[in-house]
Amino acid sequence: MKQISEAYGKYIKERRQKMGLTQTEVADKLGISQQAYGRYELGQREPDFKFIIEISKVLGCRPGEFFDNYRG
Repeated sequence: MKQISEAYGKYIKERRQKMGLTQTEVADKLGISQQAYGRYELGQREPDFKFIIEISKVLGCRPGEFFDNYRG
């Protein structure tokens, strides 16, 4: 599972940066702390389905995009 979390984290970090958002801005929109959000980007925290849906709304993408490039 760690590889999936790392791939997911890398994707959301790249997506956030392309949108010109800070971790704090994304975290505020999600209603979580910057530290909690940062753990997702680092692959230290596994997202549940609800979180995947919420962050896809914030980052303007479909939920499946997070895993499109993952090859386990």
